[in-house]
Amino acid sequence: MLGLRSLIPRKGRRWRLVRRSGYVFGGLLLILGVAIGVMYTQVKVPPVSAAARAEASILTYRDGTPLAQVGRLNRVAVPLRAMPAHLRGAVLAAEQRGFYHDPVVSPVGLGRAAWAAVSGGARQGGSGIAQQYVKVAYLDPRQTLTRKVKELFIAVKLSRSRSKDWVLEQYLNTVYFGRGAYGVQAAAQAYFRKDVGALTPAESALLAGMVQAPSYLDPALGHTAQTQARWRYVIDGMMTTGVLPKGPRPAFPEVAPAHTDPLYGGQRGYLIERITSELHARGFSDDEIYRRGLRVTTTLDSAMQAEAPRAVAGALGRDKDLEAGLVSVRPGTGDILAAYGGRDYLKHQYDNAFLADLPSGSSFFPFVLATALENGIGLRSTVDASPMKGVLNDDDDKAGATDLLQAVGRSYNTAFARLGARTGASAAGSVGLPARSSPPRVHAVDEAAAYAALVDGRYATPHIISRVTDSSGKTLLTVRPRVRRAISAGAAADVTFALRTAAKFEVAGRLAKPGGDPRSAKPAGGLAPVLLDRPMAGKIGTTDHNAAAWYCGYTPSIATAVVTYRASNRPLINHGDAPLRETTSTPSAIWQAFMTTAVRTDAVQEFPPPAWVGKTRRFATPSPTPTPTVSTPGAQPSTGLPAGVPPTPKRPIVPSDLRKQKQAAKRTRSPAVVATP
Repeated sequence: MLGLRSLIPRKGRRWRLVRRSGYVFGGLLLILGVAIGVMYTQVKVPPVSAAARAEASILTYRDGTPLAQVGRLNRVAVPLRAMPAHLRGAVLAAEQRGFYHDPVVSPVGLGRAAWAAVSGGARQGGSGIAQQYVKVAYLDPRQTLTRKVKELFIAVKLSRSRSKDWVLEQYLNTVYFGRGAYGVQAAAQAYFRKDVGALTPAESALLAGMVQAPSYLDPALGHTAQTQARWRYVIDGMMTTGVLPKGPRPAFPEVAPAHTDPLYGGQRGYLIERITSELHARGFSDDEIYRRGLRVTTTLDSAMQAEAPRAVAGALGRDKDLEAGLVSVRPGTGDILAAYGGRDYLKHQYDNAFLADLPSGSSFFPFVLATALENGIGLRSTVDASPMKGVLNDDDDKAGATDLLQAVGRSYNTAFARLGARTGASAAGSVGLPARSSPPRVHAVDEAAAYAALVDGRYATPHIISRVTDSSGKTLLTVRPRVRRAISAGAAADVTFALRTAAKFEVAGRLAKPGGDPRSAKPAGGLAPVLLDRPMAGKIGTTDHNAAAWYCGYTPSIATAVVTYRASNRPLINHGDAPLRETTSTPSAIWQAFMTTAVRTDAVQEFPPPAWVGKTRRFATPSPTPTPTVSTPGAQPSTGLPAGVPPTPKRPIVPSDLRKQKQAAKRTRSPAVVATP
């Protein structure tokens, strides 16, 4: 009995604790309810003024010179009854299948959005169609707690005073579909060149699916696989909700070209696409970009950007099948100074500078060399450049053992294939390229940023936006360079020295040719371009089957990558499978013409001297063949080699040797280089 009595007080205390907790919880609910009620009464439904407040965004060059103005409001309202039933059903299938019976505020959607925010997952709106309409028509699009609370209250008030049909009609006439089109009528014209009433179910499903990410999902601008997956999701939803009969899906619809507005003509269309893509990546919505009057200052240099199409046109001539891409980057900051995406965006919307994924070929070798240097293999090391299965040297050149300086200068693919198999290409991964020992496929913008890192070993992520403000001048974004140490300073200095030496060997070959002139406007036979008044380093890039050709080069202040290929996918020059230096004459000419103008206002700077990192390793036994040398400006008096290059032991030259050299020069279409006895 004593034990039982002793339990009673303890049980009573437990119930008192439960009652008090209930009182506290109830009080909190009451306070919360009162607060919500007060806020609900305070929040007023503002007048719809989206069209009145719509303001174009202005894009400028780095110096403030206007580049383009985007975001003219393209909106034509139509009544809900004029919209096909399958269009309305497609939008509901894509955005809110239970729109007509769901509450205005979806607890499930809000919970999903809250969980994503807490867990760090992908950002979710948690909004139904009514909330989406309120956000676009009444409120600032920025994701803030205050805006979200107002959005909820205005949506609830609208649902009490307006019908579901009214909300859906306003939404379909206001939502953004991409291509500057607001509302379904403008979207139907922009994508299919027809009125909204003539849309097919397949076309309606495409438009409905694009509301989620209009600029990303436009099938004319890439990401076709993602667009088709979203379209299939909407079609399946239309079948589930009874809008379409179940059965085979209709065919994916064809869309009109993305942009026909003269605003996008020439290079401007490529630049606008790159700028808007980076704005999206930095968190700006389509609504902000096209209707909220942003002022976007880019990193682009107006004079350099104007020179890019002139340099390309002068080199391509009338060959309409030949395509070119160019990107110029500032070392140490990643600022994109100029870009060339194609002859005309209105005719060719595949951006050769940022989207074209092309084989890098021998332009990748400097990063294999950088990896070897980081692994302690010095420039004087001997490597095997002899023939090997599946790898051909430029012009099918045959070689034996050679040092790394000669391997770079002669672009021996066989030597770097063996070196890459031994050391890998981790340095390439450090500078934004695929870290594979075999030459990968790359974009011109990535090559430019990678070569910029060779100036001092620091890699800066390339970017095209410098600053963003709103129309009142309030700063919304300031882009700071993202720079990291990618390659040691010593290894970078040695790679640069090797690339400068390679260029000097090629210039020497041009001087050795009767009547040769290093200042020729178009480098012939794959010779490196020349900047006469300042130091430069660079590398030609030949590829298997001559699928593409590169010249990537840099001064201490500017790095530029140029690539050419054929739109028909045919070889640049069809002389067999061996990579041909002849293919690189066009990108070399473009690079020289562009850079001659680009560096005109830059102060002359010097590269750091070679550090001679690593040790001299021998991976092949040198053969007793002479090393061709010529007298070049700045060369060592006794050897004829560029300053800083260690001499190679020589043996007496016999007439047969001279005859073999001349014959080899004729086979490779290169100027004969006569060895000095």
